[in-house]
Amino acid sequence: MGHDGFLDEHDMMLVGVAVCDRLSVPEPSEQRDAVVAAYRQAWQHAVDLIGTDDQGRISRASYVRHAMRPSSGRMTFVARIVWPIGDALWDALDTDGDEQLTRAEYLRLFAAYDVAGRTAREAFERLDGNRDGRLSKDEFAQALYNFYYGRDPEIPIFGRPG
Repeated sequence: MGHDGFLDEHDMMLVGVAVCDRLSVPEPSEQRDAVVAAYRQAWQHAVDLIGTDDQGRISRASYVRHAMRPSSGRMTFVARIVWPIGDALWDALDTDGDEQLTRAEYLRLFAAYDVAGRTAREAFERLDGNRDGRLSKDEFAQALYNFYYGRDPEIPIFGRPG
């Protein structure tokens, strides 16, 4: 958030709150508390897995290097940092508890991360494997797994690859 090439705990908390605000997750609410807690937990896991400099920060280069480690390191990274945030956000959007997101809910989620509507729509279409107009939690989890571990450069979590 400070645009200095480093991430610190304050930045991570600001992102969690900002995403909740963009998604209109009410304050106070269980969903908002869960999202902010997931960001806090992800920060602590990032510190444990990556380490910090003497100012308590993680450089962008260190973060990316860790995220792209060989498969076993990536699995831990995704399980401890990426998925808890995705899971909490999913639950905040899935207000009816059916463990599915409609196209509109999916687009709302990725708009909160400044992913363009067209790009997110294309990603939704590719992720909706059974073409039922809804994205199941399993379809999303599989796409996340493929994004981090697959060899296909066309994996569409956030849309077309850059």
